[in-house]
Amino acid sequence: MRKEIYNEKSKNEKLEAEKIKAEKQEMEKLQDKYLDKVLEQIRCKKARPYIAKELESHLEDQITDNIKAGMSKEKAEQEAVRDMGDPVETGVELDRIHRPQIAWKLLILVGLLSVLGIIVHTVITKNSGVANLISSKRYIAHVAIGIAVMCGIYFLDYTWIARHAKKSGVVLMAACILASVFGINIVNGNIYWPLYISGHYIFMKAFILLYVPVYGGIIYHYHGSGYGGLIKSVLWLLLPVFIMLQAPAFMTASTLAICMLVMLTVAVLNDWFHVSKTKAIAGIWGASVIAPAVVFAVMCFGDYLSAYYKARITVWIGSGNEMNYIANLMHNMLKQDQMIGANGVNISQKLPDYNADYLLTYLSATYGILAGICICAILAILILAVFRAAVKQKNQLGMLMGCGCGMVLLTNFLINVLINTGTFPTVMTFLPFLSAGGNYIVVCYAMLGIVLSVYKNKNIYPKHLYIGKQGNSRKILRNIMD
Repeated sequence: MRKEIYNEKSKNEKLEAEKIKAEKQEMEKLQDKYLDKVLEQIRCKKARPYIAKELESHLEDQITDNIKAGMSKEKAEQEAVRDMGDPVETGVELDRIHRPQIAWKLLILVGLLSVLGIIVHTVITKNSGVANLISSKRYIAHVAIGIAVMCGIYFLDYTWIARHAKKSGVVLMAACILASVFGINIVNGNIYWPLYISGHYIFMKAFILLYVPVYGGIIYHYHGSGYGGLIKSVLWLLLPVFIMLQAPAFMTASTLAICMLVMLTVAVLNDWFHVSKTKAIAGIWGASVIAPAVVFAVMCFGDYLSAYYKARITVWIGSGNEMNYIANLMHNMLKQDQMIGANGVNISQKLPDYNADYLLTYLSATYGILAGICICAILAILILAVFRAAVKQKNQLGMLMGCGCGMVLLTNFLINVLINTGTFPTVMTFLPFLSAGGNYIVVCYAMLGIVLSVYKNKNIYPKHLYIGKQGNSRKILRNIMD
């Protein structure tokens, strides 16, 4: 008798369990059907998995609230789906929000600078009799290549760069090492580091600057880690800086270090690493000041630098030294410049690379200080727009990569202005988008391509996203960080 009762009870429990399972499956089908209907209205495929995640979270929260209000689980689930509204209308509204955006203001500024640069270099070429001057046609060709690269990166998507960031970083560093081995000794031991590819010289001193936005993707791979991830991020920072110091290319190494240190600091402040923010930032910046000072002292007082570079350092330390011819020339030119109009000095016969490193000095001497101020103002507005586009991102990866691009443009802009005003020691530099030199022009447009890609996806990607190998949407959803 007991056995029969036990069997009957077990049978009832089994039936009840099957009933609950069937109800659960039915509700899951109902939710999936609702979600599928909503997602059908979303035209941007990249946004679908993140919208699905958002809707699923909202449904779960609503079901929990309904149960707390006294509803049965089945009733709570039905009401939650009903409260979500018509799936078509919901999908249309979400499609309106989660769609690619175009940074029109940024594009207009880039277009203005491109046209302005072409006009400036056309006039320089027309007025110059120097045989080896880079012609306006060559500048236009580099601008065209730069725009093509910018468009390519824009459509590629910055998350692809982040996904392959470590490989890209290794390739850039390896190319620098390869170029240093076969570098051309131009003058006084100054190695320009070209790679000769298909009849063109690729100067790695320019292209290594692309390591900065790539670095944003590298440290994002360590997001959520502790001091171990932070240390690895610091090592990825030091490697390209060390390689550039071997050139020696102090200005490029310094630019890389400053930009990446700022990026790493921003990452720490935004809780990318489970570490003490105060200790981490103090350690990073403390070491970044002490270590270079020690290296600088060893290289100066040891037998690591050529006589040429030691002489240049001597000039830097003693800015009033007669050897600092360029800086003194800058000061004198600035004193003679008019607010509007030429100062009467033929600067093309006095200043080397006046269409590249010293373009601002040429413009101020030829057309007046106001012309130089206008150029600087347009560039400053563009760089500010780059930072605005990056900082307004809710996606942390895009924010950091965009800021990295902005830091590269800002650093080189400030250094170029300081050199052209004679307040900074003379080094090889460039004015973003405007200085002659095809490699730097292409790099600047590549930076803009990354920023435009970041802006395009500002309403698509969530705060954090999975940048591992791509898979189906369900797999992606399981890996998205909360």
